[in-house]
Amino acid sequence: MVLKKQTVWLLTMLSLIIVLSVYYVTSPTVPGGDEIAFVDEGEEQQESDINIEELLEGDANEVVVNISEEFDEADETDGMISAISTNEAFTTIRMELQASRDRMAEEFTNIRASADASAEEKVEAHERSMELQRLAQKESQLETLIVAKGFSDALVLAEDNKVRVIVQTDELTAAQATEILNLTHTHLGANSEVTVAHQATK
Repeated sequence: MVLKKQTVWLLTMLSLIIVLSVYYVTSPTVPGGDEIAFVDEGEEQQESDINIEELLEGDANEVVVNISEEFDEADETDGMISAISTNEAFTTIRMELQASRDRMAEEFTNIRASADASAEEKVEAHERSMELQRLAQKESQLETLIVAKGFSDALVLAEDNKVRVIVQTDELTAAQATEILNLTHTHLGANSEVTVAHQATK
């Protein structure tokens, strides 16, 4: 299916962009062979690369305590910052997601305009195009509602019935996570498998 192929392509490209971005901003200060690791209050180490495919994975209604990254600081002499900011990461993901959806919408438009497509294919293309628009609107509305709760930023990624919500905050309480969970179920459906995580502000 076109939708499945586009989704796999999107996730692959987003993963590549994030990995390359992290490598680019950290390479001047990271000695060869060293690995950067996620650290949760000095206790638990996780992989450092943000894998976009993993953003949509996870147990339903899971609350992730912390996915913030710890990066080495840049040399004081050159004044560069060695960490990509959460806002930049969120913006990059949003732009790539929108670009992918625009391409999918264009494909659906081409199918509807094609003389070779059957009436059934045209109807299906129209329905999928409308579904993409509705999903983007719901994601945007949910992000606005979450930010209104006092968070610096929020990113909502929805695919089928899986939803990943990442908020920009230094600390996420169980009560806040539950509230986000309830908001997500209200706006994206009670059957949605929701994962809530947070990333510390830079």
